[in-house]
Amino acid sequence: MKLRNLLLFSFLLCIFACEEKEPDQPVVVPGYVELIEAYHAGRVYVSAEKSADATTILFEDNYSLTIPVSSFKIEDCRESQVAEVSNNGAYWTVGGVTLSILIDSSLSDLEATVVYAYYDKSTLHVYLSNRNILHFPTAVKDYQKLPIVRITTNGGAEIKDKKTYVKGTISILDAEGLYGDKTEFKASMGIRGRGNSTWDMPKKPYKVKLDESASLLGMPADKEWALLANYADRSLMRNLVAMRLSEICEFSWTPRMHSVEVYLNDKYQGVYTLCEHKKVSKDRVNITLPSANEVEGDYYLEIEQNMDETTCWYTSYLWVPMMFSDPEEPTNAQFEYVKNYFDEFETVLYSSYFADPSRGYAKYIDLKSFIDNYLVQELTKNIDGNLRKSTFITKERGKKLEMYHIWDFDLTLGNCGYFPWQIGNGPEGFFVKDYTGESNFGDNWYNLMFRDPAFVKMVQDRLAELLPAFKSIPDFIDEQAHNLALAQKRNFDLWGINSQIDWIMSPPKGSYSKEVDFLKDFYTQRLEWLVREINKL
Repeated sequence: MKLRNLLLFSFLLCIFACEEKEPDQPVVVPGYVELIEAYHAGRVYVSAEKSADATTILFEDNYSLTIPVSSFKIEDCRESQVAEVSNNGAYWTVGGVTLSILIDSSLSDLEATVVYAYYDKSTLHVYLSNRNILHFPTAVKDYQKLPIVRITTNGGAEIKDKKTYVKGTISILDAEGLYGDKTEFKASMGIRGRGNSTWDMPKKPYKVKLDESASLLGMPADKEWALLANYADRSLMRNLVAMRLSEICEFSWTPRMHSVEVYLNDKYQGVYTLCEHKKVSKDRVNITLPSANEVEGDYYLEIEQNMDETTCWYTSYLWVPMMFSDPEEPTNAQFEYVKNYFDEFETVLYSSYFADPSRGYAKYIDLKSFIDNYLVQELTKNIDGNLRKSTFITKERGKKLEMYHIWDFDLTLGNCGYFPWQIGNGPEGFFVKDYTGESNFGDNWYNLMFRDPAFVKMVQDRLAELLPAFKSIPDFIDEQAHNLALAQKRNFDLWGINSQIDWIMSPPKGSYSKEVDFLKDFYTQRLEWLVREINKL
């Protein structure tokens, strides 16, 4: 029936053209000229959406065309058979039916008319009456469908704050089995807000707590999960990039995470990152917390200037903002033990023997994890990474301080404009090594350690060791852009690629593909700069 309607319309179009147009004039129908111009401009096809009245074609750079059915019909052949098209004889034949469209190779593309147009799972194809067949270029094949997360709160209750869990259910559909054999999941859960500055943004981040521990999208089973909104990151992938760097460095734990699309009470919310919530557990921060009677136990600590945990303090010499993440409420003896350990570490950093391998700073810290943390924070030029925010440290029984894992990288790799004017937001300039604290000047743990030639050599050697893998990140970015190709369009149709977030002072680039290109270019330039400058030290 669809094909019959197409053929009837083509016949009527031809008659109309003959009656209303001079024979030597091109047939002009809405959208046709724009479609031909898009092809000859090399526009890259992304997807098509069909309704009863029109087909909307999306190209890269968020350029789109809407072709009304009253102009010419574009068939959706993703699941159906493509019609057989023949150009033998004087007239075109489609699906065994001869049309009243003459075959005329002398016509230009703009003078020709559409014989048959369809899109399949990969691209758009247009047959023209002048025998040309236009196969629109496509950037990648087989676009993936991200897993769909549907959250329904009981009675449609609103999620109002970061403290109160709202009861409901969560379902996850991974139709293409991207992240394991289990394609469907459903469970009861509670959900609340999360984040600091991100909670005040229009697109809200959430914390999910399942009623029963379960594996989500192939990640180890647990009750607690996070949905990162990435509203301030128009690439939607800076956290993913950082976790890939973490895997390369082999931190003790790398939070596992996957891109998903989220619906809340049947309302589309956009692309989120579903990830493991940071916590002490066997498959995450795997330490053993002390009992109330113990002092030398295992402690999970955070550097965070917001100081939003129960037990917080500043280190005595460098005024680093510290918090107990777990246990949240240590005993007085436990608090003094941990605080004194940091005080001893900082005292030694200022001592005459600070570089001594047995008595100096190396006695107090796990050098590999501190160096890897430095390299990732400096390489990504993380505005929060200068011993100020979102830095996680463990002090385990009988062990040194360890930078156990990394977290929170949406304002990295050129996506923050409020750096001190002396350093700026470009891909050059040391930040973590030279700037610290609220004043952005003075000493910090890292620039004090960089006074030690042995530490400099260790950083240089570690960077050289990691460099081949670090160079693979642009390919990883391309892979993520491939995965996000369809979903990002829906996300930015809702939230706007050009949304201005005033306080991050990072102007939008104008399209998703330009955001991705900027991310790759910044990373590549930053890595080249860092390798060059680190080796000069």
